[in-house]
Amino acid sequence: MDDQDQDAPLTGGRMTPGVVRRRDTVRRPLGPWSPAVHELLRHVEATGFDGAPRVIAVEESTEVLTYIDGDVPADPGWQPGMPSRLPAYVLSDDAIIATGELLRRLHDTLDGFRPTETSYRFHPHPPGRDEIVSHGDLGPWNTVYRGGLPVAFIDWDSAQPTEPLIELASAAWSFIPLGPNEPPGGEQRRLRLLVDAYGLDDRPSIITALKDCKLISVQQFRHWNLRPADSASALEYRAAELRWLQTVVGDLSAAL
Repeated sequence: MDDQDQDAPLTGGRMTPGVVRRRDTVRRPLGPWSPAVHELLRHVEATGFDGAPRVIAVEESTEVLTYIDGDVPADPGWQPGMPSRLPAYVLSDDAIIATGELLRRLHDTLDGFRPTETSYRFHPHPPGRDEIVSHGDLGPWNTVYRGGLPVAFIDWDSAQPTEPLIELASAAWSFIPLGPNEPPGGEQRRLRLLVDAYGLDDRPSIITALKDCKLISVQQFRHWNLRPADSASALEYRAAELRWLQTVVGDLSAAL
């Protein structure tokens, strides 16, 4: 077998183990949610959006997707519900602006998509009136960077209906990043850069969404197969994030 035909493990993403690269393809285990994800990715491809992998084939228990070349910031020490260590380039103003622009292009692409498959991994239901079906787990660990700028979102296994503002807020926590364990400095400016690059008309609305997206995320913990003590740790960290948010609401609001 040619060396290029050997499977190389990929470290980006969090939700699905056993992901490998073979030549210019990514091979991932199938799940009950895969048909819904494939329908979503095929819609994204049909619109011409180039910031997501394309579905090539399904081979028995494996899906085959296109490989998107670049760097994926991965923290091997990450635990569910806990923050990630990020490289400096993720925090640059240019990277934050490009993240907001990429996310807006994605949401515009998904506006009006009405799926026939709704077997999503965490919240299997059709999108509501104010919802779109989108990625569901946006963060640098699920983003491909080139030259320090984001070019694509990967690992779509958490795709599900969500409100665009909620996903923008969740992305703010992850990309800026926000939280009690993050070093202070620049988060107000980066939040303003993100929402402006996204084109959010009602900037103050992001504040309530920062709270709401954390409350919504707690619902996913039951799917993570955590031990009771690990579940408690994840819940405690979410509580710490919300307490921290209360202390900085004024500063964040002033920056908007």
